[in-house]
Amino acid sequence: MSAKQDQQAAGPSAAGRPDEQRPSNAQKDPRDWKTGDEPMTGAQASYLHTLAEQQGEEVPDDLTKAEASEKIDELRGATGVSGGAKGAAGVENTRKDPEHWKTGDEPMTGAQASYLQTLSQEAGVEFDPGLTKAEASKRIDELQAKTGRGQAQRE
Repeated sequence: MSAKQDQQAAGPSAAGRPDEQRPSNAQKDPRDWKTGDEPMTGAQASYLHTLAEQQGEEVPDDLTKAEASEKIDELRGATGVSGGAKGAAGVENTRKDPEHWKTGDEPMTGAQASYLQTLSQEAGVEFDPGLTKAEASKRIDELQAKTGRGQAQRE
């Protein structure tokens, strides 16, 4: 049976008609995720620990992806973080000062290095490959200001 026949046999929702609204993965219940029983991701762990710290809560390090997602939703509600730029008290919460990052003293990420190389070249300055995550973040901010990149996102 061809893929098209498989879709037709499975019913109209599987055919993916253009006018059909299908739920996004962001709306899928974490308990229904195929990888929900795998260990939480590094990004989930970092965000979860940040939210828990704001609430004075401890969270276990051995949560699954699904459990971490549910705990993040719970803590976001408790802290007033909605996914927008401002939290309950109108305080900026989408950007934590790099000085307070738990992993800020680790080497910069590949993405940071790549972007810094581009910015350094555009700004006519030397690229420093030995920066930490926190230092790289600050340097990116400096070079964005110098080159004019990233300004539309901040306004």
